[in-house]
Amino acid sequence: MSERVYQSSLNPVIWQPDENIKPEIAAKLLKIASDFYAEVKIKAGLKDVLLLGSSANYNWTPTSDIDIHLVIDVNELGVDQSEVQNYLNALKSKWNYEHDITIKGHNVEGYIQDVNHKTHATGIYSLLHGHWIVKPKKQNVVLDKQLIKNKYNDYVYKINRFSQEPTTVDKLNTLINDLYKMRQTGLDSCGELSVENIVFKLLRSKGYIKRIRDLKKDVYDRSVSVF
Repeated sequence: MSERVYQSSLNPVIWQPDENIKPEIAAKLLKIASDFYAEVKIKAGLKDVLLLGSSANYNWTPTSDIDIHLVIDVNELGVDQSEVQNYLNALKSKWNYEHDITIKGHNVEGYIQDVNHKTHATGIYSLLHGHWIVKPKKQNVVLDKQLIKNKYNDYVYKINRFSQEPTTVDKLNTLINDLYKMRQTGLDSCGELSVENIVFKLLRSKGYIKRIRDLKKDVYDRSVSVF
């Protein structure tokens, strides 16, 4: 079963009718990005701050996240190239875990990307420079709802099993990393409306991502406690 998903306009929470960003929203997102950059203490200059994802496109929904990306040159980090992505994932995951920021009901998620990263995003706005890098176009998108449902249910089953049986912090870290890698694979191959990205967003909106993180915290606390 498939469903066509698109909107006739950009998200009015963020965008004006002329498709320019609302000044007060831009200012708030830049403040969040600045705080994000300061908190992660990353040793690379900030090249840009991007708004992308469904909130910068016509495929937004009332539950869409607002994705802001800090753009850096990873060569400035002094981190082994084989470990760069894991390092960046750890920084942004820690920040997202410690913050619960919303703008008029939309969760704000922070990411860090290399300046040379090639994205399939069809809507990219530079918050730092105040202009569209890639202006979105209206599309008639077809989603495979059955495939999304099957993949979602597989992960729900797996997460429920982790909650019901003895586990370790390492195993939970592996599960979290697998989920983020799944999402990134979908974004890199098909963009925001990939099956993988939609499944990830469903799991997050239904509380399953938070459930894994909370379980990891509980497992760690118990492992180092003396009763």
